[in-house]
Amino acid sequence: MTIHPGHFVAIVGGACAGSEAAFQLAQRGIYVAVFEQQALPHGKIEDGLPKWHVKLRDKEEGKINEKISHPNIFYVPLTRLGRDIEFQEFVEKWGFSAVLMACGAWRDRPLPVDGIDAYHDKGFYYQNYFVDWFNHYHEPGYNRHQCDIADGAIVVGGGLASIDVVKILMLETTARALKKRGHDVDVLSLEHKGIPHKLDELGVKWEDLGIKGCTLYYRRRDVDMPLAPLPDDPEKHEKARSVRQRILSNAQEKYLFKYEDRSKPVDKIIENDRVAGLVFRKTEVVD
Repeated sequence: MTIHPGHFVAIVGGACAGSEAAFQLAQRGIYVAVFEQQALPHGKIEDGLPKWHVKLRDKEEGKINEKISHPNIFYVPLTRLGRDIEFQEFVEKWGFSAVLMACGAWRDRPLPVDGIDAYHDKGFYYQNYFVDWFNHYHEPGYNRHQCDIADGAIVVGGGLASIDVVKILMLETTARALKKRGHDVDVLSLEHKGIPHKLDELGVKWEDLGIKGCTLYYRRRDVDMPLAPLPDDPEKHEKARSVRQRILSNAQEKYLFKYEDRSKPVDKIIENDRVAGLVFRKTEVVD
């Protein structure tokens, strides 16, 4: 391998994109400094993929660790642009040959309701924030986020991430209700077996827990949910839509959440300076 001492590249973000870019440069003899805002370079694999995906997380984190460990790569943790480093100075005065932004998908797509972001952490949460809390709140000393688990919560979305969120809500509310009845249940085992199966094991009826359950709202139909890819071949579309319906139905049976289709949020309901609900308008899907 030829070393190119005249080149030193900075990469902001150390997870999937950042580690791959760093590895490709390092293999070509270029020194790389990877700046990461968290302690570990695992990004949404660690903080956005729910903790029940143990095997997948271990596999993907292992790939990142292997790439980052290349001898031409220098890893700089707990360093965030705009907080610890001023962007303009970093780009113009630190002397790097190039700066590559590989920040990843840490920012959620905004909910299209006027003024809703002013109530973040006041009864309203985005998915990244919420899953980060779920993955880490059990760790000693964790204080990055705090989330309230409300029975009867509203979830807006239609992809796999929204299914993860409704699962978290149902698992947490069920585990807490069971604990009040003297059953200390781990949410990971509850996720693996499903709520009805676990209740059967414990001899507890769902109705006796008094849980309302959360509701998933989606602006289109279940067949439109991006839970499975739609093939290029139009003749296979019907089968793919059937798979989407089956994924949603299986998740509902296993985790007991409700679902409302063709519902678009248009306004917020505020009580005591907190989000107490959303106003939805029914939509029409025209093929």
